[in-house]
Amino acid sequence: MDDLDALVVAAAASDERAWQALWSAIEPPLARIVAQPRFLGRIARRADDCRDIVVAVMARLRADDFHRLRSYLDAKRDNPRLGFFTWLRVVAKRVGVDYLRAHPEYVRGDTRWIDLETLPPPSQLVGERPPMTNRAAAQEVMRADLPDDQRRALELWSRGESFAEIARALGVDNAEKIVRAAIERLRRRFREDSSS
Repeated sequence: MDDLDALVVAAAASDERAWQALWSAIEPPLARIVAQPRFLGRIARRADDCRDIVVAVMARLRADDFHRLRSYLDAKRDNPRLGFFTWLRVVAKRVGVDYLRAHPEYVRGDTRWIDLETLPPPSQLVGERPPMTNRAAAQEVMRADLPDDQRRALELWSRGESFAEIARALGVDNAEKIVRAAIERLRRRFREDSSS
């Protein structure tokens, strides 16, 4: 048994010093794994996201009184050739996928990510449109292929509802993400329509 496995054994037994030493030993290589573009794609270029994933992995290892570390030790008993970093890559991949799915720029069911931009303050938005233009735009939006939650969120947002009000109405946590995804989908659709 090498030093790393000895730290895992001690940390799994709730030894706080061993846990701190284990964290120090695995954090740099784990950060390098997460930062590989082929591991999690474009997220690898963002230091903050990579750091968040590393911290989330470490949190999972510590969760439930080090349950996952004990799972590794059980797997290692069944397969003595199993290396800790081989096992850790699998954990990191699962955590990374969960992180990506929860990321505000990830659009469920879409093959592309959106780049979120901060909406301008109301003072910088264009003045009100004439009712005819609003009706025509609304009809065009209603013909767009939007998921129901995005269509409803966009409808409420266009009426001036806040993101908090939209979240309550839809029963979601992040209404801003849904509105931005809808807007981006519409932009792509109308870009495609104008280029054809």
